[in-house]
Amino acid sequence: MLSYVNGQVIMGSTYSDDGSDLTATIFIKDAKEKNKIVEYTFSKNGKFKIELQHSYDSIFIETMLNGYSPATYLIKSPKKNKTYTLDLVLVQTQILKDVFVEGKRPKYTTSEDTISYNVSRYQDGSERKIQDVIKKLPGIQLNDQTGEIKYKGKSIETVTLDGDNLFGFNYTLGTKNINVDMVEQIEAIDNYSENPLLKGIEQGGKVSLNLKLKKGKLDFSGSIDIGGGSFNDGTLAKGISTNIVGVTKSYKSFASLSYNNIGINNSPFDYFGYSYNIEQQKEQNYFAEKIIPESLFSNLLEDHRSNINNQFFGNYNAIFKLNPKLSIKTNLYYLQDKITTNQLHEAQFDIETESFTTSDNTFITKKPQQYRGDLEMKYNTSKTSLLEYNFKLKNEKIETPTRVIQNKIEDYSSFLQTDDFYMKQDLLWTKKLSDKKALQLSILQTYNDTPQKLKISPSILYENTQHDVQESQFKKTFVEGKATYLGSGSNDKYTFTVGANYNNSPFESRLLNETDLISENKFNYTQTNIYNTGVYNLNHGKWQVTPSYSIRFTHQKLQYPLDSHYENKGDLIFEPTLSIKYTLNPISFLSGNVGFNQNTSSENYFFLHRVLTDNRTIITNSPKLDFQKTQRYNLLYFNNDLDNQFQLSANLGFQKSKGNFFTNSIITENTTQINYFYLPTNNSSWNLDTKISKYISLIESTLKLSNNVSISNFKNIINNSDLRRNKNTFLRHELFWKTAFDIPINFENSFSFNQSISKSENQRSINNNSWKNTFKMIVRPNKKWFFILSGDYYLPDTKAKNEQFLFIDTSIRYKPNSKRWDASFNMRNLTNELNFEQVQTSDYGKFIYRSNLLPRSFLLNLTWNF
Repeated sequence: MLSYVNGQVIMGSTYSDDGSDLTATIFIKDAKEKNKIVEYTFSKNGKFKIELQHSYDSIFIETMLNGYSPATYLIKSPKKNKTYTLDLVLVQTQILKDVFVEGKRPKYTTSEDTISYNVSRYQDGSERKIQDVIKKLPGIQLNDQTGEIKYKGKSIETVTLDGDNLFGFNYTLGTKNINVDMVEQIEAIDNYSENPLLKGIEQGGKVSLNLKLKKGKLDFSGSIDIGGGSFNDGTLAKGISTNIVGVTKSYKSFASLSYNNIGINNSPFDYFGYSYNIEQQKEQNYFAEKIIPESLFSNLLEDHRSNINNQFFGNYNAIFKLNPKLSIKTNLYYLQDKITTNQLHEAQFDIETESFTTSDNTFITKKPQQYRGDLEMKYNTSKTSLLEYNFKLKNEKIETPTRVIQNKIEDYSSFLQTDDFYMKQDLLWTKKLSDKKALQLSILQTYNDTPQKLKISPSILYENTQHDVQESQFKKTFVEGKATYLGSGSNDKYTFTVGANYNNSPFESRLLNETDLISENKFNYTQTNIYNTGVYNLNHGKWQVTPSYSIRFTHQKLQYPLDSHYENKGDLIFEPTLSIKYTLNPISFLSGNVGFNQNTSSENYFFLHRVLTDNRTIITNSPKLDFQKTQRYNLLYFNNDLDNQFQLSANLGFQKSKGNFFTNSIITENTTQINYFYLPTNNSSWNLDTKISKYISLIESTLKLSNNVSISNFKNIINNSDLRRNKNTFLRHELFWKTAFDIPINFENSFSFNQSISKSENQRSINNNSWKNTFKMIVRPNKKWFFILSGDYYLPDTKAKNEQFLFIDTSIRYKPNSKRWDASFNMRNLTNELNFEQVQTSDYGKFIYRSNLLPRSFLLNLTWNF
């Protein structure tokens, strides 16, 4: 029976039968668990000491060293908090000449808060970049769209490189670009703290990954990938990339440079599907709104099928340790891309007594360009204080020329230009007051300017008019200062913060028809907050209880100089949360949390007059400064039994919001007019997510089953109807099977089924069922050759079986004994599927989305490691 109170201290000496001190490995085994290894340590110069993290009914100590017989010792019914001193004598074995025994390294090892996964044990030969291995690690999940990594159900803080945080929240720079052959181990770290002064003081629970480079990969190393081939239409297929790691005593860097037109995004920025990366999610409150949305492309398929790109991306990351007190980190980015697509949108509307169909055949070219530079300085003003300064500057331009054939009749052309200038800087001072207490003072300032201009020809507002022009510009300035006091005791930790922030968001827009002004908006929104927050964390045995709160006074001011309108509102807000975690055993826990939040409305709901966003849509608002009040409930069970190769997680969440902006949509065959208005009514949603994975030795296979059920209840108005109650239900089930036969051939298969059901009161339900099956055959006759054949089959709508899609890919890889280089030959989309279809449902219609794909391609790739 294990418990979380401290156990025994084992110390002593390891030496040979001739009295020589030996450096050996000491394994601590639980005798009641069939001598299962539970902890370990190493002796150094013949001496060792380990404080056991848990208590055991009986322990078996085994000391091992190559060339010696193991030394063992059994302690029955060990007493708690007792120190045992042992002399462990290893006897040298007889040396056998010309006999070699080759054994596999363990898949993982554990030490305190760290699990170290040996990369080679999770490879099958198909992996190119390190993220291909990360997604296979038990207990770790990787989101293919955003690159977000979760460990034990929590989002990781960052991915470090040999312990140094080169990438910050943009850790996909490393996971997407670092070659597998450069990394020896991936370490998953619990209770991560980047600031060394706060180690053991700040709230625990942060997690991170660390990439340990192979020996010999230090000083200067890297790789070059050169790929060339052809698409089915005769276009050249190109993929060239290089990445370099440089490490010295006072310098560490990672640089990457790439160009490709084969659908690969090597950057952390998603201009194809427009998913926010981890950094953007954390900073989105500082961003100015973009009223005219950028074109979104299909993200259901992998990028190498649907992202018709022409991307050049360069990045340089470096840490300079100028002296023991001062270090500087720089991150430089440049991206240029040209994404083209042909999209067909068909909508089958079923609104009250009306039924009609619309279509838009759209030809889009998106050309983003981004320059960005980050600077971080850390200066230890003393042994107990640290000063940090961060500066970020980004300049982004996106040009999007588009042609739309509406309802197979009207032909429109449009051009959208969006600029995005973003600047952020913050100063943070940390003072360690004692071993248990610390103080932090910080100042943050951001500025974002996002001017947009959309031109549509001919006019959609007036007949016989050449064009409409929509100009829009949001700006946002955010300033914040705060002080944080942190402390810890033997079983508890606490954090208290006082601060204030100021947000100023002016907006201007003009809608013109040739030279006439049709609609104009101008407002200035300011928000000021004075706040106090507190978090208390109590650990008692297996229980962890964390109550927290936020008290703030919020003052909002909204001015409309063109409309002689003015709104002013002040509110005192209290937001409590409570989290409880119960550790069932070292491999599993149960946690729950409940919280209440009150949020102000987004600035994009504050303009009064018409804004044109595309060839169909015009938006207006009925502004209101009331709060959205949200209740959140969550329950999580997590089990990660690496020894038995079993993982299980179940997460149940419920959210209820009162006070939302609702839509009143007027939809016709040619136009959609949307008005957003505030009502103090409720929306709610349920979500259940379960995942189970188990290796079954009888069939030498890993089976994974995942299920997701989400239910949302909301209200809206369509074509001036009454306020309608709606319910959307989405279900996803996926079964994954992977073999691990000790023969040259293995298999993978993944089957997923999706069901979406939308229902509005007094209306019939609208539903859609779809499924996908992916089969992969992996052949590895020897260490030099690797073959893979895969097939992806999609059925977007089970009622329309004539619309089905099959993709077949093959890959051949040759890796000689030299490990310096390897070659591969890849053939994608052998069936030459040129389009792909998706089907979605809502409370008022069924929407079919068809987009073109990258055609059949052949690519020869050479990789050189240095």
